Amino acid sequence: MSTGQGPFVTSPHLIGLLIVTARLAQEQVTIRLATLGVSYAQAAVLVRLYRSASGSVPQSDMIESLAVSRASGTLVLGELQTRGLVRRTADPTDARRLVIELTDAGRALEHPVHGAFQEVESVIRGSLDQDEVRAAFDVMRRMFEDIRSRRRTRS
Repeated sequence: MSTGQGPFVTSPHLIGLLIVTARLAQEQVTIRLATLGVSYAQAAVLVRLYRSASGSVPQSDMIESLAVSRASGTLVLGELQTRGLVRRTADPTDARRLVIELTDAGRALEHPVHGAFQEVESVIRGSLDQDEVRAAFDVMRRMFEDIRSRRRTRS
């Protein structure tokens, strides 16, 4: 039993509110993506590819950016490849690495996938003014960087 009482015990805690809010937002995006036949994890991959200047990302970088295990990331990429939304090819500069790239079918979903996220983004921003949005981004970006720098990966 701990003799000291830290902030988690003695005051309202951010982690619970942050996790529940993230789950609720993800749930709303997931509902909208379901009409496209795309899971939240699959959409996260597609969005990263849409934002890539080349439309491709090394597989290891993609999995790292998703903050999932290698097995989970590989599974999601396999699902997208089976659906014909992405393809995995050997990196032309290093054949040991795979590169994930969009197919025409994957590109065709860009507007509807972005639309699903935008609907929920609009709800989140609806009760905030521009200064609060900027402040929220600043605070959440710092929390993200702090947590990411201490991340323990799983295989």
